[in-house]
Amino acid sequence: MSCLGGRARSWAYGRRLTDPTCFSTYEVFKEELRQAFEPPQNEFRSRAEFLDLQQGKHDVHAYAQRARYLVSDIVTNPIDEATKVVTFMKGLKDGPVKTYLFREYPSTLESAITLAMQEEFSLRQAKLHVNVPRPMPRPMAKPSGGPEPMDLSSATAAGSQQRRGPTNVRCFRSGNNGHYARECTAPVQAAKGRRDDTGYRHGQSKN
Repeated sequence: MSCLGGRARSWAYGRRLTDPTCFSTYEVFKEELRQAFEPPQNEFRSRAEFLDLQQGKHDVHAYAQRARYLVSDIVTNPIDEATKVVTFMKGLKDGPVKTYLFREYPSTLESAITLAMQEEFSLRQAKLHVNVPRPMPRPMAKPSGGPEPMDLSSATAAGSQQRRGPTNVRCFRSGNNGHYARECTAPVQAAKGRRDDTGYRHGQSKN
């Protein structure tokens, strides 16, 4: 009573003076105070607001807290549990949370609130996981100027093959295998003394 003020304080102390045992318990005191000063039809307004409750732009937690408050304000003729559940589920905005609750169909308002909040939390966690930036692949190191290295193995092999020349030809000047006469480096004098495959010396006519 010491926390009251204004008309409520005057009313409470006035009742106490006329009847010291009027407030036998705290619950009796609270109920009489409510009946004396609560605006008329307040419970009716809470019932109407709850039955038309919509989530709108609020998150599930704020929507659930509002539903709990309105339900707790209806004490004279409480709403049955099935109506509470359907009203809460119907007021959710269209999306995964509402779809999940209609699939599970909880039996009590508190069960519906718990499932809705859990589903919203799971969706937020999944969204955060998807939006985590992935590490970019490291770029390949490029040479800092200058010519790029070449694979000289095939070129060297080809050059060696060309220098060796074909092995199935025979020089008619020196009589050696492996090169043509235009590539022969043997002295001409030495080449004249050699015989070819016919048995005649180069530079002499047949008799």
